[in-house]
Amino acid sequence: MAAGFSLVLGSASFPILVQAEPISETAPTLDGDVHPPALDPVTELPDLREVAAGPERKTAFLEMLVPLVQAENARIQSDRNWLFGIKTRINPLRADEKSRLASLCEDYAVPCDGGSVSDELMARVNTVPLEMVVIQAVEESGWGTSRIARESNNLFGMRCFSSGCGIGQQGTSRRFQTFDSVRDGVAAYLHNLNTHRAYAQLRHQRSALAMRGKTITAETLIDTLHNYSTSPGYQRQLLSLLQTNGDLIRSHGGDEEWLAGSPA
Repeated sequence: MAAGFSLVLGSASFPILVQAEPISETAPTLDGDVHPPALDPVTELPDLREVAAGPERKTAFLEMLVPLVQAENARIQSDRNWLFGIKTRINPLRADEKSRLASLCEDYAVPCDGGSVSDELMARVNTVPLEMVVIQAVEESGWGTSRIARESNNLFGMRCFSSGCGIGQQGTSRRFQTFDSVRDGVAAYLHNLNTHRAYAQLRHQRSALAMRGKTITAETLIDTLHNYSTSPGYQRQLLSLLQTNGDLIRSHGGDEEWLAGSPA
């Protein structure tokens, strides 16, 4: 059952619903163990318009969003590590392992071939740099203040196209997806990048860097986002926001070296 408490940000206090989840298994990586947060702190986006624009609002936004991005990236990394383990071993898969593999293949829209782990599946089951996720949320939601973000938990401007779906944008015919929690919206955004054909270049670039043991940076992946928005100069705007706010984002994220997408 959800419990209520108040999140105090600067001089403003917001009622927040939190839902306790079982503490996840640690997600082992080549660089150690990542412990995902045990709670989804935000099931309803607080009205950040009540926080003074500037450093206070940025801090409030990052304190809300960064743990959710880290939790979703840790979940993806855990699946990636498991796939790498069964891909590189000799022993045949057990029945439960075959079932988990089939589920991942279905979730990531990749055909399973005789229970083997394909390169395409490995290319899709991978993390996205924290800075890029946050910067897109900043650009698409105005630091969490847009009506679409506030009323739908959709920080990334993700559209929907069926009649009457989601939430409508005032003054246009555009409609946007709605989510039960901010974390659900983060998960949907990451899944979109990892599966939609529009972002095949992003996945190819990320895989190529991982295969060479290179760090996967926000700057490199932003360069592949030409299909994300029709706004002129969209990628330049993201890079400008990253240059201005990258250090602040990293200061809230701690040591994120494990998000280089390893193992390759």
